Amino acid sequence: MRLKTYITEYLRGKSLIRFITFGIIGLLVATVILVGAFSFYGEYYRIKKESENLRISYSSDQKQIIQNEVNKAIEYIEYNRSLTQDRIKYDLKLRVDEAWEIANNIYNENRSTRSEAEIKKMIKDALRPIRFNNGRGDIFIYTTDGVSVMLPRSRNFENRLSLGLRDSLGNYLVKNEVALLKVVNQGFLSYRSPVDNQSSDSAIFKYTYVKKFTPFNWYFGSKDYINDFEDILKQNIMLWLSNVRYGNDGYIFINTLTGKALLTNGNIPDQPIDIYESGDTNWIRVFRQQQLAVKNGSGFIEYRFKRLASKDFEPKMSFVRPVKDWGWIVGAGYYKNDIEKEIAGNLNSITTRINGWLIKMIVLILLFLIFAFLFAGFVSNKLRKEFGRFTESFKNASLGSGQMNKEQISFFEFRELADSVNHTILERDNALKELEKGQSLLRSLIDSIPDFIFFKDINSNYVGCNKAFADYLGMTEKSIIGRSDYDLFPKVAADIYYENDKKILLDHIPIRNEEWTLFPDGSRRLLDTVKVLYTDVRGEVLGIMALSRDITEKEEIQQQFKVAKEKAEESDSLKTAFLANMSHEIRTPMNSIIGFSSLLTEDSLSDSEKAEYIQHINQSGESLLNLIDDIIDIAKIEAGQLTVTYESYSLNEMIRELQATYSQLIDRNSNNLVNLIVDPVELPLGNTIMTDPFRLRQVISNLLVNAMKFTSKGTISYGFMPEGDNILFYVRDTGIGIAEENHRIIFNRFRQAQNAGKKHYGGTGLGLAISQHIVELLGGQIWVESKPGEGSVFYFTIPYKPVNKELSLNDLGRRERMRQYNWSDKTMLVIEEVDSNFNYISAALSRTGIQLVRATGAKSGIEISISNTDVDLVLIDTALSEMDGYIAAKEIKKHRSSVPVIVEVPDASQDVIERCREAGCDEFVTKPVKFNVLMNVISKYLDKKE
Repeated sequence: MRLKTYITEYLRGKSLIRFITFGIIGLLVATVILVGAFSFYGEYYRIKKESENLRISYSSDQKQIIQNEVNKAIEYIEYNRSLTQDRIKYDLKLRVDEAWEIANNIYNENRSTRSEAEIKKMIKDALRPIRFNNGRGDIFIYTTDGVSVMLPRSRNFENRLSLGLRDSLGNYLVKNEVALLKVVNQGFLSYRSPVDNQSSDSAIFKYTYVKKFTPFNWYFGSKDYINDFEDILKQNIMLWLSNVRYGNDGYIFINTLTGKALLTNGNIPDQPIDIYESGDTNWIRVFRQQQLAVKNGSGFIEYRFKRLASKDFEPKMSFVRPVKDWGWIVGAGYYKNDIEKEIAGNLNSITTRINGWLIKMIVLILLFLIFAFLFAGFVSNKLRKEFGRFTESFKNASLGSGQMNKEQISFFEFRELADSVNHTILERDNALKELEKGQSLLRSLIDSIPDFIFFKDINSNYVGCNKAFADYLGMTEKSIIGRSDYDLFPKVAADIYYENDKKILLDHIPIRNEEWTLFPDGSRRLLDTVKVLYTDVRGEVLGIMALSRDITEKEEIQQQFKVAKEKAEESDSLKTAFLANMSHEIRTPMNSIIGFSSLLTEDSLSDSEKAEYIQHINQSGESLLNLIDDIIDIAKIEAGQLTVTYESYSLNEMIRELQATYSQLIDRNSNNLVNLIVDPVELPLGNTIMTDPFRLRQVISNLLVNAMKFTSKGTISYGFMPEGDNILFYVRDTGIGIAEENHRIIFNRFRQAQNAGKKHYGGTGLGLAISQHIVELLGGQIWVESKPGEGSVFYFTIPYKPVNKELSLNDLGRRERMRQYNWSDKTMLVIEEVDSNFNYISAALSRTGIQLVRATGAKSGIEISISNTDVDLVLIDTALSEMDGYIAAKEIKKHRSSVPVIVEVPDASQDVIERCREAGCDEFVTKPVKFNVLMNVISKYLDKKE
């Protein structure tokens, strides 16, 4: 027991190699002394045998090595190819899911405030510029019925039914996608090419991933081709294989089956070398040997080739194997001269030893001792190499360089130990791969988020961030790591951030706040920031994680909603006041109309009283009609339908008409204290211009009516004068005037100048708003100059567009001639359903002697116009019940194109004019039909026939 303890203590701390070495030396010395005599005899024959075996063994080992190197290279290629499809599918799903999330966010944020069309446009505008995979990838959109919605690269083919769309191999595309989405909400489609080996991965040449977007019955999708991925994969694999070395100067070479050298002498040329065009006959001959070897799968070939860094050709053995799907020949080789050098070295060593043995036979024991020491050194060196291999393998394993090569290990025990080490390394490598895959996925996810994400340690120093945060600071993540807020932000902001960090580290309660931040581009943005702690598996706090989201647009939208709400409330209040005022304005003339109409029924009235009552009724009717016209005009303005129609018009005629009309109106109102003055002016190129006569008179009439309303005594003057390329019109009065703060208000709809505590002058507050819009349509502007108690001057301008004076004078003469009408030899067809309307037309035309034929419906009117050839003119009300008046007019013109057709329309809007033109009508009159207008229009066609 004591001896065992002593030996254990003695061996502790001793070198195992030294202990084995000295043990072997002792044993060999004893053995050599006993067998020395017999060893010499057999040594010579053993040398020859060993040399031959060494040659065979070395050749076999080298062939195995190069075969293993080629197999490992092809295994590496096939392994990476096997990952290609998973990468493509993962990448497609990631991109389509991102697009789906973007569209879903836009839809959820806008569906309550925007129309479906606007939301669709926002989604397409957001997704159309998306590109990925070096620019070849994009997102497309179809409906689940197969109609193309968005094709970023083929916008001309959008909004088409595409169920019949096929690719170059005849595969249906949209049809297959729609069929898949009838079964599931999302999924992959693969398309195969017609290759011989259908089990090969390359049979699948394209993947498509699609996903439903239910709100619009859309689906999003993207596609990619395996060849596009494999081109990049080939470059990466060749780069990796170019660094592979074995033996003295062994390397991997790659040629294509068609004779292109992709990897030669361990290097990747700038461009693939055409072996047949290289001019190297030896290389061409070697390549043909390679082609024959891989024709049946793989094989060894012998040839002569230049060694690296040498110009000499040496015999070489190579092993080649094809990668059929890529058309590659992968090979590796060794030079045979290396075997002979190794054998020659061993033979020289043994021969020298034998010669020494023969010469110094007398010192046989000494030679045995030398041999013993040599053998012991050999074993010691072997052991040292074995242990060195383990040491180097563990070192390389820590750097991720791979597993131990058992073929290089001599001892059985060490080979078993190598199996254990390799198993451990393999498990470690698998764990690292899974960890790297998870980290890569997490990193990609974090960097794809547009919000700011960053991490800090417990000392508030940055330890990481996503790409959005780094871009915001204009720095790289590497340059941000290790810095604090004081290194990146102004001190005021950094103090706030640091205090928040201290608070969350102390309280362990997440913090959320909103803060305005100045971006590097100078813009000011509102960020919603959430900070939380992150811990390890034991719950120990490692630091702070934060996420900041830009909510500036949300805040701006809320502010816009607030402003819009205030404007809506103000508009509602104004409209309420307008409706209340409108009730008064309508009831006032209606009261006069109804009252005086009742008085007219009394028998005791004199002729002068009847004439006075009728005059009051006419005045009230005109006031009510003007009020209705204003309401219609303001409705047209709000709908964007108020238009102007240009024709030649004499301003002198307009001045005379206005003077006659408003002089009578002033006299009728018994206002002898107000004088109406006209300031005539002759324009440089004449007073006949191109304009819209109706709208121009409407503006001046509104201004004159306002002047009369607010002027109880003094003068009202109006006129025009040249001003550059424009005509300046004005209406001046000596009325109550307008305060400066109301100069803008009076041109707004439903608004009147404030007149608290004073006389109410009536009105709807629409006249000036309508006038401003008409002036702007005519190409001018309107404004007012006024002070309270000093009267007002309203100015407006329109472009000066003079026309030929003779034409305007002829037109004027024509109007002057149409005063007396005698149409006793004429017949007019009136298509009118309402009796009162027909009675008015009959009464208006009673003094002309014209023969009237009435039709109470469109169909009967058409029949009369065709059968009665005496009809010289047709008047149609467009508001017919059994058939639209425009359709009736078109039908009449179809059978009797020479008969003029006049239609009664509700207004003179552009839509109405266009409908009249399409129906073939010759003229139109607006309701209510005024006597003078009706007579002039009828005269235009009946007098022409005389």
